Amino acid sequence: MHIPVTGFAAAVCGLLLVLLALRVSQLRMRHRVALGDGGHGVLHRAIRAHANSTEHAPIFLLMSLCYELSAGSSWLLIGLVALFLLGRLSLSWGLSRASINAARRLGAGLTYLSQLALALALLAQLLRGPVA
Repeated sequence: MHIPVTGFAAAVCGLLLVLLALRVSQLRMRHRVALGDGGHGVLHRAIRAHANSTEHAPIFLLMSLCYELSAGSSWLLIGLVALFLLGRLSLSWGLSRASINAARRLGAGLTYLSQLALALALLAQLLRGPVA
């Protein structure tokens, strides 16, 4: 079974999670913090950026996989995956900054919008039945 859209999204999310985890590890070594953030704001933000992607990526990828298996690699799915990935990149960068900023707001908005739209598209597809 060929799932190019979800496969691409999973690869990009996987790379993003590795980069975010490496950033946390780098900051832990720099600040000599084994657990938690040691009171270092930059480490706390890096931990949250990693955790936030870990919280959102799995459910989006699962919905993407279900949709792609049910409806195929549609332009709707490609667009929603692109919005989600743009949102994840923007939010991850925005969370690395000390204040709430435009990148963080944009990333959160794109993440929520793409997840909601995909959930509704998946429900609609499942109610219609499989593609003939």
